[in-house]
Amino acid sequence: MHGVTKAAVCLAALAVSQAWGALPPEPGANGSLASQAFFKPELALVSGQVPLSQALRKPGTDKARHWEDFFARHGRDFEVHIDAVTGTAANIQGAVPLIPGTGVGNQRTLEGVGRQLGRAVVEVDDAVVADLVYRFIDANQKVLGVDLAQLGDIRADPITPDLWQVSIPQRYQGIPVRHGRIAASISHGNLVVVGTEAWSNVAISPLPLVDADRAMMLAHERFGLLASPDEVWLGPLLEVVPVARPGRGLGEGMGHRLVWTYGFRLQGEHARWKVTVDASSGEVLALEDDNHYAGRAILGDVFVYTNTGLPAACQPGSRCGSTQLRYPMPWANYSPTGFANAFGVFGPSAELPTTTLAGQYLRVQDACAINIGAVDGVDIDVGYRYQEPCLNLAYKSASPAARTAYYELGRIQELARGWLPNNTWLKSQVVANVNINGTCNAFWNGTSLNFYRAGGGCRNMGEIGAMLDHEWGHGLDDNDSNGALSNPSEAYGDIAAIYRQPFHPLATPGNGVPSPASCIGYGLTMSSGPCLMTADGTGYNVNEAQVGAAWCTTQCSGVRDADYAAHVVQTPSTPQNFVCPRCVSGTGPCGRSVHCAASPVRQAAWDFIARDLQAPPFNLDWNTAQNIGNRVFYLGSGNVGTWHSCNCTAGTADGCAATHGYKQWLVADDDNGNLNDGTPHMTAIYNAFNRHGIACATPSPINSGCAGAPTAKPSVTVTAGTGQIALSWAPVPGATQYWVMRSDGLNACTYGKARIATVATTTFTDTEVRGGHRTCYSVVPVGSSQSCFGPSSTCDDATNVGCAVPL
Repeated sequence: MHGVTKAAVCLAALAVSQAWGALPPEPGANGSLASQAFFKPELALVSGQVPLSQALRKPGTDKARHWEDFFARHGRDFEVHIDAVTGTAANIQGAVPLIPGTGVGNQRTLEGVGRQLGRAVVEVDDAVVADLVYRFIDANQKVLGVDLAQLGDIRADPITPDLWQVSIPQRYQGIPVRHGRIAASISHGNLVVVGTEAWSNVAISPLPLVDADRAMMLAHERFGLLASPDEVWLGPLLEVVPVARPGRGLGEGMGHRLVWTYGFRLQGEHARWKVTVDASSGEVLALEDDNHYAGRAILGDVFVYTNTGLPAACQPGSRCGSTQLRYPMPWANYSPTGFANAFGVFGPSAELPTTTLAGQYLRVQDACAINIGAVDGVDIDVGYRYQEPCLNLAYKSASPAARTAYYELGRIQELARGWLPNNTWLKSQVVANVNINGTCNAFWNGTSLNFYRAGGGCRNMGEIGAMLDHEWGHGLDDNDSNGALSNPSEAYGDIAAIYRQPFHPLATPGNGVPSPASCIGYGLTMSSGPCLMTADGTGYNVNEAQVGAAWCTTQCSGVRDADYAAHVVQTPSTPQNFVCPRCVSGTGPCGRSVHCAASPVRQAAWDFIARDLQAPPFNLDWNTAQNIGNRVFYLGSGNVGTWHSCNCTAGTADGCAATHGYKQWLVADDDNGNLNDGTPHMTAIYNAFNRHGIACATPSPINSGCAGAPTAKPSVTVTAGTGQIALSWAPVPGATQYWVMRSDGLNACTYGKARIATVATTTFTDTEVRGGHRTCYSVVPVGSSQSCFGPSSTCDDATNVGCAVPL
């Protein structure tokens, strides 16, 4: 029961966003199909968890006896929540030693694991972890409430030496069950959370009364398609889909239907339509655009933030809207058969080298030709100044969108690989298409990143850093431990973008940033109430609200601003005060639009690094808080299913399930294989999520662990040399190793930094740099556990501390 099978299921993003520059098509935008998009309301599932004590109101029942047996075998130090809709165990949180590790009470050995599995075990690999998790589920299936026959292939991923994430999709007689799965996380050898997501045991006939051809014909008739689609991107797939049964009691709120699902694309359209048809009656249940569009929102010369062209002088702390000169193309290909390094540097070539921006980790495909040759036999300049797409000046070059996309996507890939070195997708070549013949949009389609050219009142989507990072976030979300998109995936994309390119507190009006009243002076001519056209021309920044008064940002950022204090309504978004009343219907939490429903999650993520880690008792600086945030986000989001529960009718929401964002971020922060005794930054995570109504009240948040961990900040000397930068620092008490973090260019110290090295000494020489290009570093002291680390060394753009320019 082990393997790495990826469930062919994803959460559809049927919604209309109101922010960040790229939207799902408006009704009628792509012809008659867009105006007919719909889904049956019962496909939008509500969720919610109740404590075990509330679920077991009647002692002496079979269920109560099963739980008493569980506690007799494992002890009572567990927090348990039951899914109020399905009755299954949404989260069993405790400390069950599973594999050898340093967690609380863990005395497991390889020999002992081998005896349990009945075979010799010389190392812990995915097969061992998968088998042990299966055995735990088998031994506890009565409290979990799952039918073992409906377990699909187990996927077990090693995230760090101390963290494993396990995901098991639900299958019914070989048929995938949409959204249903079991998730488990192992910290320091201990199983710390395990629970179900959208899992109710299926009990329907697996035999379709309507065959696949008939189902497609009925759908085509329903939508007026007289000819077969030009492309079928998803052949007919038989699925079981969960449907809501409102008004039922505990554990009776979910039923199932057998359906055919298939996907097609029409000629001249970018939309990927997905259709769901009832396999028993032939009723069409949904038509959805399955592209995962951004919400709203830049070597050679690149746009490091956005493409407004202003201000003319770009200084540290400014939201620079003009191009920066000669930024590196990381790991780009060059002729005849080589790849450059992280700063675009490559060795001598016997002939004049060329590149097509088809690099080791990224390939940019442009509607404009990419045909770039060396200028002097060594350097390859892929473009300069601002050139209109497909206009070659002086010599052949890449378009601004192509070089901007190549740089920024390369940098966020590097950041993620530092935390997720085992992720296959991050080590593969990702395709990004720029200058697509369309306007005001961008999307991840399951296989590639796609960005529209300028027009229609919007600037080029491939020249906006936050746009690039957001869509890339969808791609990682689709290729992490869960193997499917989280819900709402917009939250995942948002967090990836704001943790890589945050609009730092330094970026305030008067420091390269316009005040609301001066946005018109940025070449903008339109306003909509309190919300002005964004500075990058991507639309009105009404932030997320789709119903009622606009909760727009007071800045002209052009991104979906995650700081609630920068909004006209300075109130933290929650499911109750924002998502339920101000978002239109959709498939996100609360049964609302995924773009709009992502507001509480992205705001909680921003609060975590910008407020709660910088407040007492932590009082951390921005650099340290951001490093912690990126670590927790990348390690803790891979097993997230739905970010939180929500029921608009009942007025409830929480983050208590094992697959919720709050619990998974605690697992990533954990230091000892037991969440119930707290984690090193638990109160900060709790406060951030609780402020937005998506935390869990139990167990009470406690900051604990990491005794003896380093508490001092390294003082790092950065010395530039020829083709290298040398770092040195004094030993930090309690440190057993050090992380070297790196970023480059304008505002490098405020960007998300990549972990490029882990060293046990107090020196490091970086030879993967480029002469003349500003590069910045911070060093993080780490204790005996990778969850126990001290403050980052100073990195400061204003004073250039931590930065150097190699010769």
